[in-house]
Amino acid sequence: MKMSTSVQSVDQHRLDCIQACLDCARICNTCGDDMIGMEMSHDQEAQDLMTRCIRLCRDCSDICILAAQWMGRNSAFAVRLCAFCAEMCELCAGVCEQHAPHHPMCGECAKECRRCAELCHKMVVETVPSSTGGTA
Repeated sequence: MKMSTSVQSVDQHRLDCIQACLDCARICNTCGDDMIGMEMSHDQEAQDLMTRCIRLCRDCSDICILAAQWMGRNSAFAVRLCAFCAEMCELCAGVCEQHAPHHPMCGECAKECRRCAELCHKMVVETVPSSTGGTA
């Protein structure tokens, strides 16, 4: 019985992680798209930060969608992608936090990226022993 509880826990966490990835992808797309129309600062450093933020939001969204898809079909490589997704989410969150004073949506984006990274990290830790259980 303990084994089925553990499997149910991992299955529920996988579903929660998929949802977090989808939520993160949504807000990253929204955040990045919203910045495209923003008036650029005359400060080159601020312009560079906004450009980096837009690019990271787009990249993060792409990885989150892919991670959700691979987890959803139980790919044998999903755990590896989750690890990369967590890394990308943390990077995106860091840049969004820096840009948040100029674009309030970046603060919300950073929070969602941190939440996704946390759940992806947990997914990796829970899945590593059985990472060969998926089908390629």
